[in-house]
Amino acid sequence: MEAAHPTDLPVDKASLDEVQLDAWQHKITPDAFYDEVKADSRARGRLEAVLAEINERQATLAQVRKARELTQATIAELLEMDQSEVSRLEHRSNMMLSTLRSFIRATGGELQLIVTFPDAEPVELLVGSRTADQPAELR
Repeated sequence: MEAAHPTDLPVDKASLDEVQLDAWQHKITPDAFYDEVKADSRARGRLEAVLAEINERQATLAQVRKARELTQATIAELLEMDQSEVSRLEHRSNMMLSTLRSFIRATGGELQLIVTFPDAEPVELLVGSRTADQPAELR
């Protein structure tokens, strides 16, 4: 996928005068929405199918490591840290992107951040000094 140039991103140019005050407000709460979905067997089935597909495409750091048939000790050696630090990393809910990138690289992968918007194609988020025109070995 080619990364979009920043000038290619959609921009909302509407002024406050053009937008009605309640245009952004939802008429239904999330709980009410899920109640409606659960009440409709067809909608519930579609929701369950979508959630199952999402779950198939999600993984924790520990699951990634295990899928790559690596031990915490191996990752620790590659990252030059203790095995206990790898264990703590795998259980963290918040970490620096550089740490996450290092962990993924130690498993043989490459971290990509994809930003999605409801009205536009996904965009790869470039973090730090990396740019799309740099050769891969310089990223």
